[in-house]
Amino acid sequence: MNSIVLRERNGIAVIGNEALARMLARYGFGQAQQAAIRAFGRIVDGPGLTESLLERLDLLSPDGRGEGAIGPALRLFCEDLACLPQWDFTPRWPERLVASWSECYLAGAVAEFPFVAIQQLVDLCQQRLFDEREMVYRLEMDIFSAVIRLCWCLGGLLSEVSIEREQAFRLYAEDGDPVLGIPNRRRFLALLDQQLAGPDPVGLVVIGVDWGRSEALLPMDERDGIRLAFTEALQGTVRPADILCALGEKEWAVILPGIHHPAQVSLAGHKMVDACEILRNNSFVSLNGRFAAGGALAPEHATDPLGLEQAARAALVAARHANGYFDLYSASLARASRADADMEDEVVRAFEACQFDLYLQPQICLTDAQVIGAEALLRWPRGEGVVVGPQRILAVLGNVGMIQALSRWVIQRAVQAVAALRAAGCQIRVSVNLSAEDLRDQELAVFVRQTCETWRVPAERLCFEITEGGFVADEAMTARTLESLRETGGWLSLDDFGTGYASMDYLRRMPVQELKLDKSFVERLNRDEADRAIVELMIRIAHTFGLEVVGEGVEDADTALTLAALGCDHAQGYHYARPMPVDDFIDWWQTREGG
Repeated sequence: MNSIVLRERNGIAVIGNEALARMLARYGFGQAQQAAIRAFGRIVDGPGLTESLLERLDLLSPDGRGEGAIGPALRLFCEDLACLPQWDFTPRWPERLVASWSECYLAGAVAEFPFVAIQQLVDLCQQRLFDEREMVYRLEMDIFSAVIRLCWCLGGLLSEVSIEREQAFRLYAEDGDPVLGIPNRRRFLALLDQQLAGPDPVGLVVIGVDWGRSEALLPMDERDGIRLAFTEALQGTVRPADILCALGEKEWAVILPGIHHPAQVSLAGHKMVDACEILRNNSFVSLNGRFAAGGALAPEHATDPLGLEQAARAALVAARHANGYFDLYSASLARASRADADMEDEVVRAFEACQFDLYLQPQICLTDAQVIGAEALLRWPRGEGVVVGPQRILAVLGNVGMIQALSRWVIQRAVQAVAALRAAGCQIRVSVNLSAEDLRDQELAVFVRQTCETWRVPAERLCFEITEGGFVADEAMTARTLESLRETGGWLSLDDFGTGYASMDYLRRMPVQELKLDKSFVERLNRDEADRAIVELMIRIAHTFGLEVVGEGVEDADTALTLAALGCDHAQGYHYARPMPVDDFIDWWQTREGG
């Protein structure tokens, strides 16, 4: 059976003349029946018929049945239905009925309501024709027969509308995002497959956003509102033929049919990211987040939906890795992404297999040249003489959420190193670095205490280095964690001072005992008068707060002498020794002490 509702225009059903003719013929409604309906229209009082129908269905009051949108919608539908005697046999009246019943159905009306209303309308038409008379004329019977046929026709039409709407609901539930009202990932793959089956090239852009903790803490309705706002911003950038889809809570995809050059994909991607960033800067200033996008073109980069999506995602990952806004897929980009993924897997496996090690770099007192401490630095002997430093390791493990596990491993190894140093007669502190994430670990101090007790090491032999970013991230929680570490007896140091956002007030309020000058200042100490003045000022301020000062990155004797002249307490750098394994450090220390 062919559908009567051939298409929709701007959300309104359109019934063509041919479809209407097929509908009437299906129910045996021909020229004679049309003449009978016209005759009925001259007999019956239209407004009176409408009022009687509304009264029978308890819809006479403007509120109608129930509350909300359903009552007025049902009233409007019945008013349209009661216009049956005045129909001029054009598609306008059936279209109006379809539209008003669709509104009722969307508002929650039961699917059987049209048949109830039509039955009541038939009863009323019978009353108007026969008026309880015992004798009924043949013409009246013909008119009533035509009314019944037309009502059957209307029932079939409205039943089809209900079925189509129900199918649309099911399709929407399976293939649509319930919040954004656009296709979800399942539907996205089907739509992309359809476009790739055509003769024209197809572009694809995948847009993602990395929100900070501020967005994750918002109520769900506010998060939905944020998603909807950025979806509308993206809809304002796409062409009429483009297809915007939701791939998840923080990702969108735009299918770009008829794109013939990669530059067009790049232009579209940049335009989308710009629209999102403008909206974020203007309307969501309190949210910490960053948008990025990746693009690909078929058939140049892939010929199937999953391959094209993977290519666009690889470009998105590359854009994020480079702190950019957009990247376009290329063979070299794919190789780099594959290498990054392989490195991530290798780093995780190496950590789980305990292949990492701690190296120690000494810290020297500038007044008597004694070794007063050492910083524990993470190293990964990757093989073939290659040793990977902490920056690469931390970047990978940070992406996979393993920073806290790494920090606890480092603390354990540092405590073991202190035990080995004490056994060799080297009574120095060993410093370990903590991240901002570690300072949110409320069990960190308990773990430190238990680890020190296990290895019979006093916590006073540990120093915990925290960067300025760790202080600023969550001051209240940071302060509690630092106080707990101080209570264990551990030493606290503010690392890389001068490169972050902390004010001098932090030095007063945070329970640190040491300040480390960032090597970027120390390395230029004898080459730049401004850096020299900054270092001298920081040393004086630190001493004002009763803090000891360590200069990092001391590469030569002249730098060490200048630091000493400025009042710096300790120094660390290649001028004294490179980082080395614990056993090598003990040998180095014993040789230094003996000579």
